[in-house]
Amino acid sequence: MQHHYFAASNSSEGFKSYYHEVFDRAERLYVIKGGPGTGKSSLMKRVTAEGEREGFEVEYYYCSSDPSSLDGILMSTNDGIIGMVDGTAPHVWEPTYSGAKDEIVNLGEFWDSRALREQKNEIFSLSNKKSAAFKRAYAYLRSCGNLRAVTDSLVRKATDFDKLQSAAERLARSLNLEDGVFQKTPALISAVSMKGKVRLDTIEKNAVKTWRIGEFYGVGQWFLDALIGSLHKYKCNARISYDCIEPRYCDGVLLEQEQIGFILGKENEIGDGRCGNDERFINPKRFVRTDRMREIRGELRYASRLYSDCLDGALHALGEAKVYHFLLEDIYGHTMDFAALTDYSRHLIKKIFQ
Repeated sequence: MQHHYFAASNSSEGFKSYYHEVFDRAERLYVIKGGPGTGKSSLMKRVTAEGEREGFEVEYYYCSSDPSSLDGILMSTNDGIIGMVDGTAPHVWEPTYSGAKDEIVNLGEFWDSRALREQKNEIFSLSNKKSAAFKRAYAYLRSCGNLRAVTDSLVRKATDFDKLQSAAERLARSLNLEDGVFQKTPALISAVSMKGKVRLDTIEKNAVKTWRIGEFYGVGQWFLDALIGSLHKYKCNARISYDCIEPRYCDGVLLEQEQIGFILGKENEIGDGRCGNDERFINPKRFVRTDRMREIRGELRYASRLYSDCLDGALHALGEAKVYHFLLEDIYGHTMDFAALTDYSRHLIKKIFQ
C-alpha cells in the first residue's frame, strides 16, 4: 500500500492538527527541532529511503502549508512503529516520555548562530509578515466556514435525511464486513496550502473498489458521514480524511484490509452510473427535494460565489506567506553546515535501524 497523507490542515477553525492521533502510534518517535530550510524534511526523506531499502512499510505525512515538504513519517519495522516528526510551530511537539519513547533531534546544532543574529531584523520582519499573511488566510477561511453554515441551514430543509440514512446503511451492509470493532485513524488527502488547494490520490491508488460521492451543496458529505456512522458496528481499520476547510466533515474514507474507498468527487468530472471497472458514482441529488431546492437556489448560488471568493482570498494570502517562507528558508539554509548534518544523519540512521 502507498501511504501519502496530511496530518493537519489550514481550516475554518485555524490550524487544525491531528498529530497526536497519528504519531502517538509510534513506539519510538524522533522529534526534529529546527528553523525553516534547516533540512528537517530532507532528513526524513533520508530515513524513509533507508526504511524502504529495509523493506519496511512507510507512511508519509506532508506539510499542509508546503506539500512538497514532509512533516512526519511512520515506519512499520520488525521492532514496532518508528516515527519522525517536525516538532516546530505550528505543530509543536514536546516529548512526553523523553528517551523512553521520544527523542529530540536538534538541527540548531548545525547552524551559525552568529550569522543568524546578524540578520535578526530581516528574520523578524519576514517572520512577522508571514504570520500576518497566515492570519489573513485564516480570516478568509473562517468566512468560508460561516458561509458553509449558511448553505447547510438552507439545504437541510430540502434534504430527505431518512432516505439518505437508509441508503448509507444499505451500502454499509453490502460490503459484507464482520461485526466487531471499528478503528479509525486521521489521514487527510486534501490541503489549502501556500501552493494552492492540493488533493492527494492515495485512496484511489489503494482501493480495489471505489465509490465516488458527488458534491452537491454539502449533501455528499452528509451521506459520507452517515456511511461512516453505519460502519461503526463493523470490524475494519478506516483511514478517515477530514475536510481540510471544514474539519467536522469528511471527504474520504479508506478501509485498508478490504481495499475499499469512498471519496468525494464533482459530478461533472465523473458522470452518472459506473465510472470504470472498480468505481461507482453516488449522486447526492437523489436525497434532495427538487421543489424545495428551487425555493433556495438563488441564495445558494450567491453563498457559493461568496465562498469561492473567500477561498481565493485565503489562497492569495497563503501565496504571500510562501514568498516570506522561502526567503526565511534561504537565510537559514545559508547558515547551515549541511556537510556536518549529512554526517550526523548517517549516524542517526544507523542508530534508528540498529
